[in-house]
Amino acid sequence: MGFGLLLKSVLVALLVVPSLAFAVGKCERLVATGAADNPPFLWRDPQNPQRLLGANAELLKQIGKSLGVKVELLYSGDASKALDEVRSGRVDILADARLVTQRLDEMDFVHPSIASLQTVAWVRNEPGFFYATRDDLAGHDGRFVSTSRFGREFDAFARQRLTLQADASLTQAMEQLVAGKTDYVLHERYSALAGMGALAILDKVQRLEPPVLSHEMHLAISHNSACNDAWLRGQLALKMTELRAAGVPEQLLASNLERWKLQQVGTAKASPQ
Repeated sequence: MGFGLLLKSVLVALLVVPSLAFAVGKCERLVATGAADNPPFLWRDPQNPQRLLGANAELLKQIGKSLGVKVELLYSGDASKALDEVRSGRVDILADARLVTQRLDEMDFVHPSIASLQTVAWVRNEPGFFYATRDDLAGHDGRFVSTSRFGREFDAFARQRLTLQADASLTQAMEQLVAGKTDYVLHERYSALAGMGALAILDKVQRLEPPVLSHEMHLAISHNSACNDAWLRGQLALKMTELRAAGVPEQLLASNLERWKLQQVGTAKASPQ
């Protein structure tokens, strides 16, 4: 190799190496959080209550491993407190973000989404409930969990067309349904399956299709996170695209739904009679 070619190679290396070092991002550790009471997406680890388990936790850890970044899923409270922690930048990533316009000036949403969350009407597992659209719920008595958030459009529709009562928990709402004291319960599909598995009533109810509404669940990076840079945003989007194409989020939801059910069975057996 001639001196001129050797010098050119050295100069190229000096230019490329620093840019590659910058390309891998400035953070070796990312902290994420989310609503801690939403299996199979996220829930508290019974062995270490300061950490979160669930499909979204596993998904983020898979992404982090492929990027060479350690990801920790930490408990920060309910959905509101989790949002506050991410908004402030004390936590980098919200692992279960709903894309709403007022959040766009606080965090960057990763596309594609993790999953589509479908709020469906659950009815007793018996014939006779005609249903083709959500308009067919009019004239029937329904219930929902008081902490549910449906969005302005559906709230307006419900005020005009539906008869709904709020319950403090999914357990209460489903007990009313099975007892015949209400006609349907509105609840997100996967969350309802997790809750009803512990109640052992899955054979007594069925969900109506199509959903009454749906929205997308995303990863979102705080604008105030010290780790939020173009490289991280680009890599998260790339990895999410690959994982969605491979059906990984759906696989993780299914496996963590079973994981949650088994955990509840174990907890029930361990409880004193």
